[in-house]
Amino acid sequence: MAAGAGSRRKLAVLALGAVGLAGALTVAAFAAPERAARRAATYVPADERRVLARVPARDPEEVAARSALAASPDRVEVAVELARLDLQRYRALSDPRYLGRAQATLARWWKLPDPPDDVLLLRATIHQSIHEFAAARADLDRLVVRSPDAAQAHLTRAVVATVTADYAAARASCAEVARLTQPLVATTCRAPLDGLAGHARDAYDQLAGVLARSRASDPGVRGWALTSLAELALQLGDLDAAERHLRGALALDDGDAYARNLLVDILLDRGDADAARALLDGRETIDSHLVRLAIAAHVAHAPDERRLVGLMRDRIEAAAQRGDRIHLREEARFALVVEHDARRAVALAIDNWAVQKELADARLLAETAAAAHDQAAAAPVLAWARETGVRDAWLDRALGGLR
Repeated sequence: MAAGAGSRRKLAVLALGAVGLAGALTVAAFAAPERAARRAATYVPADERRVLARVPARDPEEVAARSALAASPDRVEVAVELARLDLQRYRALSDPRYLGRAQATLARWWKLPDPPDDVLLLRATIHQSIHEFAAARADLDRLVVRSPDAAQAHLTRAVVATVTADYAAARASCAEVARLTQPLVATTCRAPLDGLAGHARDAYDQLAGVLARSRASDPGVRGWALTSLAELALQLGDLDAAERHLRGALALDDGDAYARNLLVDILLDRGDADAARALLDGRETIDSHLVRLAIAAHVAHAPDERRLVGLMRDRIEAAAQRGDRIHLREEARFALVVEHDARRAVALAIDNWAVQKELADARLLAETAAAAHDQAAAAPVLAWARETGVRDAWLDRALGGLR
């Protein structure tokens, strides 16, 4: 049965997916800061009392570590710890400036063909975060050969391989993760691959069972497992279960931006824009939150719609001025839902599919193609779905709009 315009708009939100705009909008700001500086006009506030940004207090231990690194630039162990701190801040705040700081801290080793293992893993993680998947994969392939017991390297390699649709490599990496880590981590690594192979129900049941039996105390691991369960529940069309798992993940870590975004997507799909906005209240500095706030305000015709939509347009324009093409998923969603430009949305979704092939990207391309009445644009997704055997309630609904 063909999906109506209302259901297509709901699905538009659910297709936003895992790699948020916050991880993409300023790649050029640290990859080529001189180019960004030339293109961006200097802003001078009219009122010197205006607060432009609030900077957190500097940790004395971090200040001491940075001083130690400045005095002894060869101390790779200090640089690695400082870079890890900035990556943690990036994950918590979805602020890509911290990726730039991490790269700058590792600058002495950044271009070496064979840097120390810790640097190689951090470099791959930064490449992954800015969607430079080929560079990330090259570093990870090198690292797992050099250090076959590096569990985090195998896990990161599994993620990169999955995003780029190299499922055999992803499964091989998850097998190594199973050899090296606890069952909950191994099962959570494998579950999305089983879901993509058409076994979402079995993957969900197995992961739920392992999580129930697990004694893992690390909230990060448990939150990751809960979010993976939510994604499998979405494949099965069970929004109630997905919402329950995501609320559980946020109870463990209120700063989990991905879990929060996915929960907002579900609320918007249910037509509860007020609840969605409440979850994002005060979080518009994070770009992946802002795009959802703008969508929610637009759908609800909220008083602050113009302001939020304007903020989102400004950030997309700033990325375009830098030559940044990594925010395509969210830009396509914004074009479709807020600007009602289906042709532009499908063009962006096609470009996005060329870079990454997660389930969210397939949903996005199918839905924008349906909105643009462009069956040919959805052909790559149809071929991918046949090849993988994936079954997904949301993708089926999007493809229904093409019939």
